[in-house]
Amino acid sequence: MAFLCLENVSVGYFVGKKPFFVQQRLNLSARKGELIALIGNNGCGKSTLLRSIAHLQPLLSGKIFIKNKNVADITPNERARLISIVLTGQQAVASFTVRELVAIGRDPYTGWLGNLSATDESIIDWSIEMTNVKDFENRTIHELSDGERQRVFIARALAQDTPLILLDEPTSHLDLSNRVNILLLLQKLAHETGKIILISTHELETAMQVADKIWLMQKGKGIIEGSPEDLIINGTFNEAFKDKASLYRFDSELGVFVIQHNSGGKVKFLPSKEDKLLDKWTLKALRRRGFSVSNSAHVEVRPQAKQRNWLVLSDGKSFIANTISEMLDCVNKLINTPFHYL
Repeated sequence: MAFLCLENVSVGYFVGKKPFFVQQRLNLSARKGELIALIGNNGCGKSTLLRSIAHLQPLLSGKIFIKNKNVADITPNERARLISIVLTGQQAVASFTVRELVAIGRDPYTGWLGNLSATDESIIDWSIEMTNVKDFENRTIHELSDGERQRVFIARALAQDTPLILLDEPTSHLDLSNRVNILLLLQKLAHETGKIILISTHELETAMQVADKIWLMQKGKGIIEGSPEDLIINGTFNEAFKDKASLYRFDSELGVFVIQHNSGGKVKFLPSKEDKLLDKWTLKALRRRGFSVSNSAHVEVRPQAKQRNWLVLSDGKSFIANTISEMLDCVNKLINTPFHYL
């Protein structure tokens, strides 16, 4: 059963008194325990949608329901108990310790005096444990790395104890290890706490491995929703990420974007079939260098599994390469240079 519902929602902003629509007539839903990745190119409206769901900016039309409550009709305090949000590049303006910053998440429950009860302290402890920030809970927020700081903001959102958590580009500016760790943490939180976690991200390839559902937003064309696998199988990703200049394509078998070089000439490729890893990376190296594979090419590459080298043949001549670099150089010369220059 859907816990979050968007009914004919249009989002955007006003230019003077005239509305500018970024996305229109969105009908979407989410169930408890789902990690949803909101994917789309810059400028398509991902941040606008998140801010509109959080009621940080008004809807241009439509309604958003959480737990059957219209978000626009409830008090700010009640809304703060339903929705928490972590924005891009969020910074703490004061030198809070980690624990003090996480404790701010309890504000909707503590009243104007801000006194923390035993229950509040217990939820803060749990949030700190769940996000693995306990080792530095007494350090100030400004002493932390970007990855550590992002975990703290997630811990604060978790301490707010809302059924819906929104995160705008939570992995931006992080290195690969921290990006993966944050996404795995969010997956764990969604599945173990039953919360809906909705993130906007450009990390499509990583998000596809952790998200339960993708919301694929296209500029002015709305959102297509589905599991990552369904969107691959039905061709949605291929169509959505088709590059007019043919510089890259989405590989449906690998689930990754592949750069289209195809400017270095044609090569015949005969895999060893004994070492799939050797075959795979030989082929990737050829394509990286700009060679396209063709059975009619006069230059042939054969990975040799036992010898761990490469046999390159052309017009009755053969050459042995001991590294990928040597193989690529040899192929390049054979394609572009007459034999007597070799």
